[in-house]
Amino acid sequence: MNPAIFLTLLLSFTSDLLAQDPGMEAIGSMSVQLIFATNGDPKAAGDLAKKMTGAEIKKIQAIKELKFEAYRLLGSDKPDILKGYESWATPLRPSKEILVSFQPIKRNGDEKIQMVLEYWQSKRKVFSTNPILTKGKTLFLLGPEWRKGRLILAVKIEDLKKS
Repeated sequence: MNPAIFLTLLLSFTSDLLAQDPGMEAIGSMSVQLIFATNGDPKAAGDLAKKMTGAEIKKIQAIKELKFEAYRLLGSDKPDILKGYESWATPLRPSKEILVSFQPIKRNGDEKIQMVLEYWQSKRKVFSTNPILTKGKTLFLLGPEWRKGRLILAVKIEDLKKS
């Protein structure tokens, strides 16, 4: 093969490899919190669990199905939302025992986005939902039983670039 042709082909493939993937563009960010709720002893959550403020608790208790006697924040994460790919949140860092995957489906204006949202525990998908999330509003999802209580997933769009 002619070296000039080979060099031309190599340069064209290299430029394709270095081109920016538009699906990797961050279109916003979200907050994912993992909360332990119980009617028993909140110490069951462990020593690293943090007490929550009265305002945070009132927000959760406004939902009938989420009324418990005690709440503890187990962890949080603030990952980017990628335009065309699935992203992951690890609210219980450094552990990867509990993960949340999310991927945008469609935008509804500049303040709303519909997503595929999946909760994973022990490498097993526990549930999946396709909510429409509004920037600044928290969505609470009741998770599985854990240590004589329940896990609650709190998801909120923190930032969303204009479409």
